[in-house]
Amino acid sequence: MKRTTEFIHTMIFIFLALIPAVSCKNELWPVKDEESSLARNTVSTAKRTITIPGADSTASFVMIDVHLTGAGNTDEIILGEDLIEVPYRTTVSSFSLARYETSYNTWYEVLQWAKDKGYTIVKTGSEGEYGGIGSQTPMNTGKPKFVEMPVCGITWRDAMVWCNALSEMCGLTPVYYTDSNFKTPIKDSTGPASEKLEDYSVQPGQVDNPYVNKNANGYRLAYREEWEYAARKKKDGGFISGRNVSGDDSGAMFSPTAIETMNGISFPVSKVYENYMWWRNNSSRECKKTASGYDDSTATLRDLSKNSAIESYRTHLSGGKLPNHLGFYDMSGNVPEWCFDYNTTYGSTNKFHTMRSFKGGDQVNQSYEGNPVHCSGNTGGQLVRECGGFRIAQNIPKNN
Repeated sequence: MKRTTEFIHTMIFIFLALIPAVSCKNELWPVKDEESSLARNTVSTAKRTITIPGADSTASFVMIDVHLTGAGNTDEIILGEDLIEVPYRTTVSSFSLARYETSYNTWYEVLQWAKDKGYTIVKTGSEGEYGGIGSQTPMNTGKPKFVEMPVCGITWRDAMVWCNALSEMCGLTPVYYTDSNFKTPIKDSTGPASEKLEDYSVQPGQVDNPYVNKNANGYRLAYREEWEYAARKKKDGGFISGRNVSGDDSGAMFSPTAIETMNGISFPVSKVYENYMWWRNNSSRECKKTASGYDDSTATLRDLSKNSAIESYRTHLSGGKLPNHLGFYDMSGNVPEWCFDYNTTYGSTNKFHTMRSFKGGDQVNQSYEGNPVHCSGNTGGQLVRECGGFRIAQNIPKNN
């Protein structure tokens, strides 16, 4: 009788111990039951070519308006879906995002205009980069030599302030302000270099914590749920897995981890993911013509100080690989992209962090099972003082 009672108590204990594990399954394993409950709304897209007033004709860019068909023009997404450590269910509203990463020739034109309009943008950027990890060298920092070479070497602060300048240059309402009444746009990207949060400019209205006019029609950084939605959504209503490279629905970038295998999780692994991305394993290779038609020959990319072709890991012209399902290029690899959000855990109530969201991976780093930075659902962040690139975002204009 005593053993029977002990057995019952043991079983009750095991049952109670399992309850929190089940309730926390979003953080432990893929959320297939939640995935099947998503509305699976279809989505439509439309392209707009933006020509910057008074600038060189090549300083234009294409925005893709992502129209969501759910109630209130919204849709649901499980951020980081199938990546064990991050899944989080949230809602996305219709938005607009640039087809390519921001080009240096577009960046440069706005930068010149901003200097004469009272703007201070600390990092002036470079036209692509080459070299190994920690030793990247700018291809060019002067007048642009190419069309659609992504800008590199800019901080989150620089990208945010530049978006305000672009908005004003185009006669639109800026998004980021020093005041809650949205009267004074932030025009200075100067900020502390420290890694300590207490040293950052995080008081409301300062450069690391701007007031945001979410209803403004100007240009801005993407929110991370918008970025991931653009990276993973398919027009038929489905999503590719967060394990996949953006655009590749044939399978994951990597095989199941040991933990996944022990939990009985299996899935197809892609053999074609490099068709959609530049990363350490292929960025040093020559590409004479991009998927979107630009000449990307390494023969024209010279290190003038050495008079030799740049053959190491390098940035490529936008559109070098195949586009994803919604028509966006290079959302995995080539240049890492700043998003607006603090790099906190999804769903966190924390208001500040020394890092901002940094998506997509780059041309020089490696991804692996434990750190899949190039996968479309990977969360990621970087100190706001560090450097990368970005993709222009905007609320869809009301007449579109």
